[in-house]
Amino acid sequence: MIRCPICRKALSPFGSHPYAPLCSEACRKEAFRRAGIPEPEGNSSEETPQAEFQQLTATHLYCPTCRRSMPTREKLLLILPDGDLYGYSCLQCGAEVGTRTERKG
Repeated sequence: MIRCPICRKALSPFGSHPYAPLCSEACRKEAFRRAGIPEPEGNSSEETPQAEFQQLTATHLYCPTCRRSMPTREKLLLILPDGDLYGYSCLQCGAEVGTRTERKG
């Protein structure tokens, strides 16, 4: 039986951390504290995971005409009061495969 080294809670042997199984975020923080390793700045659990992906640009998207993931070309379609609308087209066949709105803010 595998146990969490911090709280000694029994864990599944098929967990995601076979070498250092920790049962929760609280036990992970306690393990870092005991080891004397400072918590990394900017990677706190209070931040939303989506904050890292505010400015995402697609390079490949699924093309229904080609029936597979294809490289795309980004083109500015509209300038709106609240942001810019971009369109993505397939590089091989030219079909429109998606849009993205970049919010001003």
